[in-house]
Amino acid sequence: MVKQTHLIDQIYATASDPDAWTPMLHELIEATGSRSARMLVLNAEADKVTSSIKINIDDSYHRQYVDYYVNKCPWRPELRRRPPGRLYSTYLHFSCRQPDFYNTEFFNDWARTQDIHHGICGTIYQDDDKTIQLLIQRTRDQGHYTEADADAVNRLVPHMQHSLLIAGKIAGSRAQAEAIAMAAGYEALPFLVMDKSLKVIFFTSAAKSLISEIALLEIKKDKLFIKDELYNKRLNRLLQQCLKAADSRLFHTAGESLAIQRPGSQDLHLVIRPLHPEIPLLLGQSGLYVAVYFYEPEAPVTIDSERLRSLYALSEAEARVAAAMVATPDSAEISKQCAISMHTVRSHVKSIFAKTQTHNRAELMKRLLTGPARLR
Repeated sequence: MVKQTHLIDQIYATASDPDAWTPMLHELIEATGSRSARMLVLNAEADKVTSSIKINIDDSYHRQYVDYYVNKCPWRPELRRRPPGRLYSTYLHFSCRQPDFYNTEFFNDWARTQDIHHGICGTIYQDDDKTIQLLIQRTRDQGHYTEADADAVNRLVPHMQHSLLIAGKIAGSRAQAEAIAMAAGYEALPFLVMDKSLKVIFFTSAAKSLISEIALLEIKKDKLFIKDELYNKRLNRLLQQCLKAADSRLFHTAGESLAIQRPGSQDLHLVIRPLHPEIPLLLGQSGLYVAVYFYEPEAPVTIDSERLRSLYALSEAEARVAAAMVATPDSAEISKQCAISMHTVRSHVKSIFAKTQTHNRAELMKRLLTGPARLR
């Protein structure tokens, strides 16, 4: 096969860009003298297609294949038993010989009208959740795949496996970062984010501080607990509901809420939102997350002025004004608290907007209240 080095470069391009599989498969078709190719992402049993990339296959025929013919292909039962990590020639390596193939429902009702007569196919990745298979096809005139043809493609398979594993790690990190960013944008409250196993993967510093101070809450083995059996059951029921909503992507972004009564104190409110970042994913952790926000009516908002200075290169005076703006919208009160004139307050506010790259008070408050300078 020619272009082997270029194909390997193309394969590793898919690690950071799943869309790069399309040009890679186009080049693989050209390099192998084939008519079409498909990469199928299936369940662990390899009998249900969950997503796919197809080249030179009509949309309608591909839909028929995904919905029905995937399990009518005469080579598929045998392929499930064959070792993964390589592709096999349908002409040479399967017990269903070519004359028998021509008598199958799969050929007569699906493959023949597309002039698909030969193929090489195999499992290039498999774990407890999914199977990824690559299928390349030829017409009658293009002929069957020889041992040399299969060997040439199989030299690429280890690179495909490596790229898929790298892609899974990259996509998982992207999905997690996107989920945290989504959570920060929904509410200006202290929050934490959990993954689909309900393991806490992120705290704001304010949430961490609040949990350590409220005796009713605790983090145990990376999970959030309420030290009241009834409330804890309600919390877990809501978390599971939100995970299901995130999985279906049919959720109300307002989420659910849980009010926790406390003797002698105002209720503590937990607001729970499903999160489903849209990150293309062939392998890696599913993009299902849940955000839990904490609303403590009696807790004043506290901003770390020193951290504000280091984050946005604010002067000491500007950091004091920014922190005061969180406590009050009244410029006269800020002037009084900081012992500076109204003119100086306005000058500092203008500089704060520029340094924090915000354009108005609402944007600034969102940045300060959801950022790392918020202590609680």
